[in-house]
This record gives sequence, C-alpha cells and structure tokens, in this order.
Amino acid sequence: MNNISYIELLDQAKSGNLRAWADLQNRFSSFANQFASKILKDTDLSQDVVQESFWDLYQSLDKITTPEAFPSLLKRALIKHVDRILRKKESQNLVYVDPKQIEKNTEELHTSFLEKECYETITQNVNKLEPEDQKLIELYYYQNYSLVEISKSEGKSLSFIKKRHIRLKRILRNGIGETFRPEANSTFLVAA
Repeated sequence: MNNISYIELLDQAKSGNLRAWADLQNRFSSFANQFASKILKDTDLSQDVVQESFWDLYQSLDKITTPEAFPSLLKRALIKHVDRILRKKESQNLVYVDPKQIEKNTEELHTSFLEKECYETITQNVNKLEPEDQKLIELYYYQNYSLVEISKSEGKSLSFIKKRHIRLKRILRNGIGETFRPEANSTFLVAA
C-alpha cells in the first residue's frame, strides 16, 4: 500500500479499514517519534506520546473533515501530549510549602514576611471555597492537570469546568487582591 496516498488511506480508515489505519500509522510513526523525542529527550516517553496521539486521532476519525490536514492534526496531538508530560515533570519539581511549616522553620527556609502572608492569604481564600471547588483548584494549579483532564475525571462537561474555573479565578483574585493589591477592589470615579 506504499503507492496509496495518506489521504486515500485516511478515507479507507474512516470507512472502517483497520489495515489502512495501520499503514497510515506506519507511514507517520517515524516522523512522530522523531518529533516527540526531540522535545522529550526520552525514547520511552516519546513512544507513549506517539501511541496516545494516534489513539486520539483514531477516536476522532469521523471528525476529520479535511484529510489533507492529517499531518497537522497529528502534530497538534503530539504537542498536546508532550505538553502534558512536560507539565507533569515540571510539577514534580515544584514544592508547595505549607504556611504552618514556614512558621516552624523560619530560620531554615529564610522566607520573608511577605511570602508567608501571601501563602496564608491564598490558603485562607482557597479554604473558603466549596470542597469540589477546592478540588478543582488543587488539580489545576498544584497537580497541573488540564481542564480537559479534570472534566473527564469529574464526569462533567468541559464548558461546565471552564465556567467554574473562570468563576473561581475571579473569586480568588478578588480575595487575594484585597491584601496584595488594594486597587483591585477600588472603584475609579470619572469626573464628568
């Protein structure tokens, strides 16, 4: 099937031909592996990313209306999964310091009063939220899950999670802004 274009293979795969899908994967897997490896610098993780990307595309075959865009769609899927892995790696390097621990170990941590006040204000404002809202903040900001991943794990629609996230950001911004940005809640008067 080497003489068949990827567009024809995609059309055959859309009609249920698994062999055509396998050939399409074989044709693009070298590019996908090189692309992911170049960014991740880890062969095993790159292969996982490639498999997840092809699986995403396979699940949404019927939504691909422009077959010529398949290489771009593959690249977007690769970037999405590479980004997710990089964010998880990044979050493993981040350390959340509990304000109570800061108080106990002030000499060791050499933190300033402002940092301590910042952590306390954030914690107090997050603790004022409902438990399900606290969970959303924890998953998104501290564990670096995407809103898509959160919506799937919570069994809620993505639009619901996005609206809830925007509302929570506004609530937290207003609560935290009172302490660190007095102008955040001031109303500016315009002289007529």
